[in-house]
Amino acid sequence: MNDIERYFESPVIRAEFESDLSALLSVPSVAGKAEGEYPYGRECARAVDTALAIAKRLGFRTENHEYRCASAVLGESERELGIVAHLDVVPAGGGWHYEPYALTVDREKGVYIGRGSLDDKGPLLVAMYAMRYFADNNIKLPFSIRLIMGSDEEVGSSDMRYFKKVCTPPEFSFTPDADFPVCIGEKGIMHLAVDLGEADKSLTALSAGTVVNAVPGEARAEIGGGRIDVAGRTAHASAPHKGINAVALLADTLLRTGVLAESDVPKFRFLKEAGEDIRGRVLGTEYSDEHFGPLTSVASVLSLKDGHIVQCFDIRFPMSRDFERVRSDIEKAVSARGYTVISCGGSNGYYSSADSKEIRALTSACEEVFGRECKPFTIGGGTYARELPNTVAFGPDTEEYHGILGVGTGGCHDSDEYLAIELARKSFGIYVRSILNLKDCFR
Repeated sequence: MNDIERYFESPVIRAEFESDLSALLSVPSVAGKAEGEYPYGRECARAVDTALAIAKRLGFRTENHEYRCASAVLGESERELGIVAHLDVVPAGGGWHYEPYALTVDREKGVYIGRGSLDDKGPLLVAMYAMRYFADNNIKLPFSIRLIMGSDEEVGSSDMRYFKKVCTPPEFSFTPDADFPVCIGEKGIMHLAVDLGEADKSLTALSAGTVVNAVPGEARAEIGGGRIDVAGRTAHASAPHKGINAVALLADTLLRTGVLAESDVPKFRFLKEAGEDIRGRVLGTEYSDEHFGPLTSVASVLSLKDGHIVQCFDIRFPMSRDFERVRSDIEKAVSARGYTVISCGGSNGYYSSADSKEIRALTSACEEVFGRECKPFTIGGGTYARELPNTVAFGPDTEEYHGILGVGTGGCHDSDEYLAIELARKSFGIYVRSILNLKDCFR
């Protein structure tokens, strides 16, 4: 362990880090409807206030961008390196063995547990403490560091679009909201809703999922005076193979028990097929390419709206397939069944060169800490990297720390979400070294 890691492991720094992490995780900052001056609701605003209070205590200059996002800044140079992270979280959902909105420290298993510990409050705080390392050691840099703390990453990233209106984005940024080593590309993301038509009056309630960007872990139907509940396993929409889709399970149950009206049988056959299909075949848009791999499809939030069955989808598509082409293919496929796309939004992804000086600087820091070759990669997840210019996703997750609390749990958007304590230490070391390496890119 060298001086960088020794700093983070010191009793005083560790105690303060855990206290600050506890304060952040205690806020159930799920982005919601505007409440007065708070564009994403009071809890997201409380998370912003909490983060700004920590940053002020650590000596950083702070800026509150109308509670859409906030900044903590180290340095006086007009040239800036950006670190972009988020304070909003997905809902806790079911299946937890720990209190979701509190920090549980399990030193025996070596984990920090709580919603947002991995996605993205824990990494945000690790990055802030990396900035603290430079301040405490009086290390001068040829740029300022701006930690941008958002509040709407999980829902739509409108916070970053606002940031670009009121601030000039940093020259280069990374977001600690993916995996190590360096993510140089993200698939395009499409969120759409399909109206399957009016349901029979015997179906009085229907629901699955809580957010569009996750495999639904629970589903429910009230039909003919009875109620049916099913449980699957939630997972991030970028990795649907890790989940068990409750929409498919519910549709299968309703079809097998024979409780559906004849007119609803085709609709639930479609829901079963769509829930089981993670490659877009049912939606007529199955596709793959060499840089990003296959398109993924998740039947997520299911609802009964004004008597109509409405199924939402999360689609992640390779950059060699255009957004409009994907939408057109889906519209053709669902209209052939008599259904209608009633809303559709999203964005194309990005792809960066693995040979740039900045990417090499980040990769080198990873190799020094992990002691192995680290190659840039692409993902299906969507991060702030697609919202700001010259930005890439960079850590902190890595497969070797998966499964500490069991299979199918502990990841971002999962129950029992955790950040491995050793990974927090390594991430700190990587971010400090990356900042040092990036000095040559600003000369």
